[in-house]
Amino acid sequence: MTNSIANTDQFAAEENVISMWGDERIQNARRRVGGMFAYGYGDSIPAEMRPQYDEVMDEYMTNYLFKAAASDDRHPGFVRNFMAPHNWRGRDVPGARMGGDNPDNCYRLAGICHGTAYRVTGRVADKKPANISFTLTGNYGTTVTIQTLEDHQLEWEPDGSFIITIDDKPANGRPNHLRTAPRVKFLFVRDTMNDWATETPLDLQIECLGDTSAPPVSLDQMVERAVFRACEDVPLYHWFQRAWSATTVNTVRPPQFIQGLGGLVTQALSFGNFQLGDDDAVILDYGPAGAGYSAVQLADWLSRSIDCGNIQSSLNTTQSVVDSDGRVRVVVAKHDPGVANWLDTGGLSSVIMLMRWQALPPQSSDKGLSLNVKPVKLSELASELPAETARFNGVERKAQIEARRLAFQRRFYCQDGA
Repeated sequence: MTNSIANTDQFAAEENVISMWGDERIQNARRRVGGMFAYGYGDSIPAEMRPQYDEVMDEYMTNYLFKAAASDDRHPGFVRNFMAPHNWRGRDVPGARMGGDNPDNCYRLAGICHGTAYRVTGRVADKKPANISFTLTGNYGTTVTIQTLEDHQLEWEPDGSFIITIDDKPANGRPNHLRTAPRVKFLFVRDTMNDWATETPLDLQIECLGDTSAPPVSLDQMVERAVFRACEDVPLYHWFQRAWSATTVNTVRPPQFIQGLGGLVTQALSFGNFQLGDDDAVILDYGPAGAGYSAVQLADWLSRSIDCGNIQSSLNTTQSVVDSDGRVRVVVAKHDPGVANWLDTGGLSSVIMLMRWQALPPQSSDKGLSLNVKPVKLSELASELPAETARFNGVERKAQIEARRLAFQRRFYCQDGA
């Protein structure tokens, strides 16, 4: 298979991130970021999250180090971000999860400048992801959308390749074109994968067609950008977290398209705030609504995705058992409820739930989307779920998790046998 992530741009970014962590300015910014978030949260952070607080803040800071490493708009290259800590090529790469990151996504960034032209060349590496989006974003927080192209809007060549042009001019009949605005910072790519065992992020390259005589961005410049942007975006991501955690306990917000909220504006989103005891469960019942991709994921209270490679803390429709009525019913619980569609909180009592629908049919509206929630006791599950509900014993669960682990290794490292 083709490893679309293992490339010189990614390896250079990882080396730069590790080097930046040794800079005193980054250490000072990390302390400032942690203090700002802590002041905003006050005493609302659940006791179970306090031992993990510094780790979460480190991942937030690392996210901005990767953005700074990807910010060279004269010598751009695609850099993966928003990923779990990992080791490859003999190097420990720090985690960069934050903001309700989606475990089904491979997130990549490349620096873009208004007034300069670029060409992106892409091709399907193995099996095409379920949904792919190319977004020009106007801030480091990746919440200001300038324009988005999705895979179904692209003109593809018969061999599975395509070219996207980017500049400050209207398309004027050009296919696969993105128009920049003065505030543009990045091209932000999301490869969303349903089947981790077969789908692979696109093979992508980007070329600056403008003046490239300027020297590459220096490590010192990266540090300055990371320090400023990480601190600048604390209020933004504090707002996101509080919007989610302020939801009435064990309820969900109705699905809606998220224009104006930030993020992928073509998706519909629902979210909830769950607090569960040892004998509690929440049944989530949703309709895929004809979406090319739909999924439910859990994050910890500070909005960092939970260890999705080793526990079943996320489930998309492909990974789930779909009932005969076309709906998907999952059970959120701290302890194994004995059903196939278990969303494991990783032992946490307080979790954030995010439900996403992407690649929806053109006629879809938020009125056609539905997500129901019902808090129950574990002892009540048998009577609250349909008789056809797929149930797992301990042996079946172990096999399910091992298959997930292997599939995640392939999805994450983009290679077999990782």
